[in-house]
Amino acid sequence: MPYHVFEINAFKQFEHLASHDNYRSAKNAVKELRKSAGASSGNEYRMMFAASPELALKLLNEKREPRPMGEHD
Repeated sequence: MPYHVFEINAFKQFEHLASHDNYRSAKNAVKELRKSAGASSGNEYRMMFAASPELALKLLNEKREPRPMGEHD
């Protein structure tokens, strides 16, 4: 399964930018995107491991429960 890289704008709209076969290349791509965009752009870059870009988008939009207080140790 590939790693999918997404750009998330200030309005929480997702754009699929690329797919990578291994974690290291996806991680480096996201790092470079974050570095080149800078903090003033307001965009976020995320990576998700999923079978397809559609499934990755679904996983990124999923609401997650906060971790229980005892798990922070």
